[in-house]
Order: sequence, then structure tokens, then C-alpha cells
Amino acid sequence: MSEEMDPLNDIFVDKNEPVDKKILVEIIKPYATIDKEGIVNFTDEYEKLTESKKTLVYLCCKKAMILREIPEIDEGCGPKEISEKARVSLNGAKQAVSVTYKKILGKDSNGTIIPNYNLKKVKDILL
Repeated sequence: MSEEMDPLNDIFVDKNEPVDKKILVEIIKPYATIDKEGIVNFTDEYEKLTESKKTLVYLCCKKAMILREIPEIDEGCGPKEISEKARVSLNGAKQAVSVTYKKILGKDSNGTIIPNYNLKKVKDILL
């Protein structure tokens, strides 16, 4: 059986899967814009989201900044940064990364990230 036809493909993910930029834009566009220095400006629609969903939007913004190679930006971040930059409570950020979305988030050397292969799941949650 060729690898393309292997039913196991449905349960295995590729850690090196490239970012689907189209999905990333679809996730961020209703909720935020990002300037060339990496400053995130949130929309009125963003303000209507729960703290957990705001956390996902912020993590997507970080991923977009990495793709744009904005200097001094690391993709991974901790609850303190999420709380400050995404305008959510520290407890809300901790709840989102360690409980609510624990199964779809990942870690890098700097903290919490959204693995590229889970962007579709994030899109489904937000939209």
C-alpha cells in the first residue's frame, strides 16, 4: 500500500507541517491587525470573545509575526505575556493554556505555541 493511501495518515501529524497562511489570515482578520513593529490592535469583535478564545487569537498573531520576521518576537509565550498583550486576566490565560486548549497547544523553548497542524482546529473553535 502506498503511503498516500495509508489509513494511518488520518491520525499522524507532521511536526514540520508548514503554516497554512490562508487559515492564519482567516483566524486573525476579524479580530486584529498587526503593524510592522509587531503591535497588535484588536477589533470590537475581539472584545466580544471569551478570555480563552482571545488567548488563541493572540497566539495566532504571534505566529503571523514570526512569519513576517518581525525582529525580537518569539512565537512561544507564557501566561504573563498573554495576559498583558491579549488583555485577559492572568488566571484566564493560565486556564486557556493549561486546561481549556491544552490538547491543541504546544510548547517551544519560550512557552506556549499553536502547532501548525492545529490551525484548522483553532479556526473551527473561533469561527
